[in-house]
Amino acid sequence: MKKKDAASILICPLAWGTGHAARVQPIAHTLRQKGYNVILAAPPSLLKASDYDIYNKIISLPSPSVHYSSMLPLPLALLLQLPLFLFTFMSDRCRLPGIIRRHGIDMVISDNRFGLWTRKVPCIYITHQLRVMMPRALRFASAPATAIHRAIAARYDECWVPDMPGEVNLSGRLSHKCRKPPHTRYIGILSRFAISQPPGDSQPLPNTPYTLALLSGPEPQRSILEDIIISQRHRLPGKLVVVAGRADGKEESSGRSRDRDGYSDRDNSKENGNRHVSINSSGILIIPWADSRRLKNLAEGASFIICRSGYSTVMDLVSAGRTALLVPTPGQPEQEYLAVYLADRHGFSTVSQKELAAGFIPVAEGAGTAGKTKWLAESNRLLSQALDDIVSR
Repeated sequence: MKKKDAASILICPLAWGTGHAARVQPIAHTLRQKGYNVILAAPPSLLKASDYDIYNKIISLPSPSVHYSSMLPLPLALLLQLPLFLFTFMSDRCRLPGIIRRHGIDMVISDNRFGLWTRKVPCIYITHQLRVMMPRALRFASAPATAIHRAIAARYDECWVPDMPGEVNLSGRLSHKCRKPPHTRYIGILSRFAISQPPGDSQPLPNTPYTLALLSGPEPQRSILEDIIISQRHRLPGKLVVVAGRADGKEESSGRSRDRDGYSDRDNSKENGNRHVSINSSGILIIPWADSRRLKNLAEGASFIICRSGYSTVMDLVSAGRTALLVPTPGQPEQEYLAVYLADRHGFSTVSQKELAAGFIPVAEGAGTAGKTKWLAESNRLLSQALDDIVSR
């Protein structure tokens, strides 16, 4: 792509939770600083989770969200959704030329959306899983799945991995020491927390020590973890603050009424400028959704953090210089691997969802990522250099 004034860049995150929408925000921010128009194309569910002021324009590009099952093993649940994913792949292939034409797009950045490549403009593919991990029963399928994923990434002009190059990194075997697609480069840690925030009022933090529970990911596992954490609140240090990860701000999770143990989202509710906040009858602070500024302040001020081991969440925590107790989503091999890897290498701790429900709560060492904040300057350099190189083609 020949660099020109006000070139337009299309960014398209995958609709698999809100992590993909969060981690493309520093890319959009850097592009805006370089003088480009940045257009976000995402499903409506992700539009609600995006910081609108980062983008020049936001358009809807529907795609199905993955759904976990409370009855079926995760691999089987995903297999049953495969026809829908294939339809989305073909749909993206058909819609992209029209989007490029209507909006004058000069470059496409796809975060794990398979079908958004073209030879008309430079196209970038972002992933932290160069190696696809499968459940134990399907481990034999890991090599062919990895080869298929590598072939998809090879369709793009470049493949960008949000991690540090070298031996000291966050993703381990997911994106290191494996065969890579052509033109793969590491672009550093992508965290919305690293974006400089304009001056403005910030919401006050709790005035006593508190545990911060960061919930994320598809239903029903998001709500299952929320129920477990609340049931174990007396074993957690300080007050409990729950950021529920519901971008729509709804007061009910998965349509269920939840009033056991005195818990109800609708007790003593009040507005706080970040959607809707409630303090239930047990003194638990419930925040359905928090923007980047609020979330960073909460993470930095917490005495203890508990969350899923989703990669975008991990990058945010490292950016804030924090560790956490990681609870992998059951049956999701990537998260199970990351939780163990980060506990071994970077001072996190981990517990299975079943162990947490039984009351086993190990404490994170807490010092593992303090030194990793030095990665932030290098990450900014790596990302800026990658963007400069691709736009100068």
